[in-house]
Order: sequence, then C-alpha cells, then structure tokens
Amino acid sequence: MPQKIFKVMPRTLNQSLLNLRTKGLVPGIMYGQSLKTSIPIQIPFTALQSMINDTSTMTFSLELDGETYNCVLRDFQTDRLHTTIIHVDFQFVKPGEHIKMSIPMSYEGIEHLRSKKYLLEKAISRIPVKGCVDILPEAFVVNTGEMERGAKIFVSDLQLPKGVELLINPETIIATVQ
Repeated sequence: MPQKIFKVMPRTLNQSLLNLRTKGLVPGIMYGQSLKTSIPIQIPFTALQSMINDTSTMTFSLELDGETYNCVLRDFQTDRLHTTIIHVDFQFVKPGEHIKMSIPMSYEGIEHLRSKKYLLEKAISRIPVKGCVDILPEAFVVNTGEMERGAKIFVSDLQLPKGVELLINPETIIATVQ
C-alpha cells in the first residue's frame, strides 16, 4: 500500500507562532545528517494528529516545496496542560541510515489479566535502541495473556530484529503483573 504523503509548508523564523497556531498550524523543524541545514516548517494540526495516531508506521513522507522527505516523528511538545501540540520535530532519514530511537511498548492480553483481577504495572513505556531505520520495529509487543501475579517482563525478554542494538540495560524491568 502506498505511503500517505503529508504536505508541510516552509516557515520563516519571524512568523508569529501564536498566529500560526490560531490558524490550525503547528510550527516544527526538520533536521537530519543528510540535510545541510535544519528546515523550519509548519504542518496542519489535523495532519499531525493523523501521524501521531498512526501506529502502523514509524516513517512518514513529508512533501515540502515539491520535494518528498522520509522522516521519523522524533518528538512533539505540548502546552502545560498537555492538551495542545505546540511544536514538532522530524528527523529526515535515508533508507539504510542508522539512527537512535525510543520504540514504544505495546501489550496484548491485558483483558485476560483484568479478568483475573490482575494489574499490569508499567515501569517504562519506551525502549531506546539503535539500528537501521528500515528494520526498527514500530513497537515492541508483549503478550501478557498467560502471565500470573508476580511475573516480570525484562528488556532481555524482547525479540529484537537482527542488527538492532539495545541502548538500555537488558536486566531493566519493563512491567510487572500485580
């Protein structure tokens, strides 16, 4: 299935950020090793929300002035109440490029734990790794359906694709069943 292309617009640094936000745009930056300089951008809030909610991919195609850039959504900042996105960072990546990334955790079988009145206590929600952008997983998925009270999930329990390196101690506890 072809990847959706999100249109972004260039942003001049003297533009009022408040004015952009009231127009439904989010200021941002695009950077990367392969870019000569960082590029200030603006993106419609609806497009950004669509990216954040898309858990099927880690890379997004951004179109800027007729040119397409493959990027990862590196970070976004929110206001103090965490209700509005106020800035976004994209990292431009080339196929085959090695990057550091924090991969989110995802859990299956939570309903089974709840049916037994167990609780999954999550210690960390993202796992820092380094590897080729083409093979980094979208998320680390752990099936908790058969776990019993007292069970622990360690970083070492995760299935890493070949060529992906952990940037955290493998003995770190990710979650426990209470």
